[in-house]
Amino acid sequence: MIKVREVVKLGLFLLVTCAIIGLGVSYANVLTKPIILESEKLAQQAGFKEVYAEADEIQEATQEYLTSTENSIIKEVNLAYRAGEVVGVIYTVEPRGYSSNLKTLVGFDIEKNEITNIKILSQAETPGLGAQAIEPWYVERYSGKSAEADLNVVKQPPKNENEIQGITSATITSKAVTQGVNEARKHFEENFQ
Repeated sequence: MIKVREVVKLGLFLLVTCAIIGLGVSYANVLTKPIILESEKLAQQAGFKEVYAEADEIQEATQEYLTSTENSIIKEVNLAYRAGEVVGVIYTVEPRGYSSNLKTLVGFDIEKNEITNIKILSQAETPGLGAQAIEPWYVERYSGKSAEADLNVVKQPPKNENEIQGITSATITSKAVTQGVNEARKHFEENFQ
């Protein structure tokens, strides 16, 4: 028969062990957080160049153009400059996909009134299905699309300018990416056209 003293002793040992492990994990999190944030910022800067390659400079303008990002899919607004003039807008959007938020950059050219490109910075969608949204063959489907009307996801090859062929067996992810692009497009139309 197990004695009460042994149970208390074992319980205290487990409590102390868990406390030490918890403190260790917390400490590691504090140490790595700045590194992770810096890495994310560098990935975003590289993404800006992919989304709007012709820009000389990118400047954040979120506070000028968004009243709140708390309940919005749009999280950030950046202006693309060339020769000192604003030529484009790059949005950071986070629509909800099948199993994660899809942090996506969406670029627009002001003069051409079209999408320059998109780049998915982070996602945790199903491997082999929704995770294909980061592949070049998929994101290229958005390049050059007009910013005059919302885009629609279709299952077959597109017949109209405002259609995007979704990823087979990943309709929710395809619709989420398109929803993010459409939210950015609406804001772009209201503020820059």
